Amino acid sequence: MNKIIALAFLLLAGFSARAQSYPLEWSKYTGGGHFFAIESGSNSQQTDEAKFRNDLLDLARANLSKQIQVKVEEVSQMDKTAVNGKTDIQYASSRRFTTDLDLKLAKTETYTDIVTGKVSAIAYINKREACQYYENELQMLLGKVDNAFQIAENYVQQGFKPKAKNELQRALAELDAAEELLFWFNIFGLPESQLQQRLSQVHQAEQSLKTSIAELEHSTTYCIVCTADHFGEPFPKLEKEVKGELSKIGCNFTDAPEDADYVIRIEASAREYNKASIASSEAYFSYVDVAVAIDKNATGQRIFEDEIAVKGSHTLGFSEAGRDAYKNTTKNIVKLLKESIEL
Repeated sequence: MNKIIALAFLLLAGFSARAQSYPLEWSKYTGGGHFFAIESGSNSQQTDEAKFRNDLLDLARANLSKQIQVKVEEVSQMDKTAVNGKTDIQYASSRRFTTDLDLKLAKTETYTDIVTGKVSAIAYINKREACQYYENELQMLLGKVDNAFQIAENYVQQGFKPKAKNELQRALAELDAAEELLFWFNIFGLPESQLQQRLSQVHQAEQSLKTSIAELEHSTTYCIVCTADHFGEPFPKLEKEVKGELSKIGCNFTDAPEDADYVIRIEASAREYNKASIASSEAYFSYVDVAVAIDKNATGQRIFEDEIAVKGSHTLGFSEAGRDAYKNTTKNIVKLLKESIEL
């Protein structure tokens, strides 16, 4: 009796397999754990057998792509929720994914019915494996963020805060890729609780980057130590003008050298040069000699040092010619500083 039942089961199984044109073992791909597309056909034109199979596989891949595209459209619409009259996307933007999807996660198989000669091809994606793939991609992305923080911290310790900020800004731009990864998690059915965990990870990384960038935005500080002599009298206007020009490009200053990232040292003094008779008047010429140095506090290094001489002229005397030279001195100093440190 048991043999008869077993035989009947095998006959029924064989009939079912022929009726659906693919082997019973493919049934594991046709449940809820996979996206799949099956195509079958008979090689009635007697074309090359390998080509016929490949054509069926191409058709199965195309239909699998269309099936996922339908899911993409559904999720894109479902993710839109009205908040205060505006559209808010919970998992990702509703960007229009192309119908020509990258099926790098798809696997394929073919089967030939030895009785009918009918060929079947299946293209399928295991949803659990797809989620694991995107999980690996996400963790690699978050790992890049962690690495960016380490690099930025090293830059800060070395006194390169602008470079630290640039490193974090690059990481923030790269983190945009998480948006699509989260979207695919949703497509491939990652459980809601796990999806929320991934969202939280990305949000936390994003906020940490933005906070650190904001802190570095105006954190590089400069201290100007300036001594300016105008024929035996102090000339405080030089320091004010240099600081004013640097402030225009976002520099922040402190009066305490020990609190600064960079200490800018300026020593200037005016000197008489000569006078010349031009027509019925006298022209006086003076120079301002300037020594400029930049020290980086984090390393104790003197990263820049130079000297310049700036000429001025006037008809009222050497003192006024010196003032004229000081006017040109400011822009020359600022030019040197811009070329020497990241301002």
